[in-house]
Amino acid sequence: MCTIVIMSKNGIVLAGNNEDYTEPRTKIWFIPASKEGYGRVYVGFDSPSLPDSFQGGMNEHGLFMDMNAVNPTGWQRDSSKPAFYGNLVEKILTNFATVHEVVEFFQQHNVPDLNILKVPIADAKGNSVIVEWGQGKQNFLFKEGDYQISTNFIQSDCKNSDEYPCQRYQIADQILKNAESATVDVIRSVLSATHFDIGSPTLYSNICDLKQKQLYLYFFHNFEEAVVFDLDKELKKGNASYKIPSLFPTTPFAAHQYNQLGSKIAHILRKY
Repeated sequence: MCTIVIMSKNGIVLAGNNEDYTEPRTKIWFIPASKEGYGRVYVGFDSPSLPDSFQGGMNEHGLFMDMNAVNPTGWQRDSSKPAFYGNLVEKILTNFATVHEVVEFFQQHNVPDLNILKVPIADAKGNSVIVEWGQGKQNFLFKEGDYQISTNFIQSDCKNSDEYPCQRYQIADQILKNAESATVDVIRSVLSATHFDIGSPTLYSNICDLKQKQLYLYFFHNFEEAVVFDLDKELKKGNASYKIPSLFPTTPFAAHQYNQLGSKIAHILRKY
């Protein structure tokens, strides 16, 4: 489960993500620009059992991406296109600067990951799109209005928003449609209102200011305490990575509880 929201209003472009999962070993990476590609920050998991640890992030051009897990979509290969089997987060944030460039990549490649996930993308110009497989084809859902929301269902399989089967989507929509401006506090309120507590709890949350290239990081749905990174400054320091829990002076009670009981609860829930 994840809740991802993007908002562009009055010249401010923000993107926020709740990372809901059962692996509490979380991490943030800073990778400076090189001949391989753009400088970027990744957030994700520090676990040998997860080969694709990067779950999302932002690059030096203010391009943001993340992913929502979905039930198998029935994705089908287009025999006229080459296939991409690598780390999708790394590919996009290393090589592309705008939503338009990412759309071209998906148009020109088979991306098998679309069988199990959807991909929200946003850039510093205020553009955003959700790439997903629905109704037997690849779809590009471009932002209409000031904001866009992505949770764990295929939107193009629904006739209209009244059919969206996700309460988190509805909660986020209610908050954002009443927001007079795009602010970190508005996005934070959405992430707070849609976080998970048990089963697959919200392990970390991040809000990216795509124009200022700042990242606000929150640990285990404690939205009262943030660590703020200036991407340009961090990239000048060279390659770096940090375990997310180590960045926060306070470990929330929910994190203590999950470390003691949560993995057992998640194991039980996966049986049903």
